[in-house]
Amino acid sequence: MQRKSLTAYAEPAAKAANHTMRMIQLGVLAVSVAAAIPTAKNLYFSWKNGVPFNQVEHRLNQAALLERNFDCKIDYRTVSSMSDGRVEVGACNKTGDISIKVSRAKQVNYEWIAFDQLPKAATQSANIMDLFISQAYAGDTLKDAIGAAPQPVQTIRVAEATVEVMCQAKQGGNIVRIVKEAGKCLRETVSMFKGTVEKREEVACDKACPIPN
Repeated sequence: MQRKSLTAYAEPAAKAANHTMRMIQLGVLAVSVAAAIPTAKNLYFSWKNGVPFNQVEHRLNQAALLERNFDCKIDYRTVSSMSDGRVEVGACNKTGDISIKVSRAKQVNYEWIAFDQLPKAATQSANIMDLFISQAYAGDTLKDAIGAAPQPVQTIRVAEATVEVMCQAKQGGNIVRIVKEAGKCLRETVSMFKGTVEKREEVACDKACPIPN
């Protein structure tokens, strides 16, 4: 009678222990899957866009900044000019975020610096320019555009606006914008993910805007 009583108590305890183990196993599996999701997402973006895996997180952050500043019409000013390239900088009045445009050999790239990444007010202004230039050269994509070894930068002199964004619109994963540069209007197709100008062509200024979605 006592053995039967012990068996009656042991069976529910065993079932409870098995249930607990299953819950622990499911919990471990859920944590593993959740941890793998960001990696899988980055692998997908890397494969889809032809971007090195170690650059995906940076490109996603850049795409988020571009999205946040989409409504800003930014005027770019030249801060660095070299024999084979030019760095221009503009800011969004609404967010304070900085946009850097790097041009070389008919290739154009855009990089963003979030306002909260800028040096504090007490920091010397020269350090701000250093941040512009270093950000422009950061990442393999922009190094390819400018050259792996940066050339000595000439004395920085902020000039009048050299590039004016007249209008822009989203088309799929791209932003199509009309920019006015040196008296000409150019239609740029910018990849939101890669920050590169995929296509650039001259258009008539009086018929360029608005851009159809």
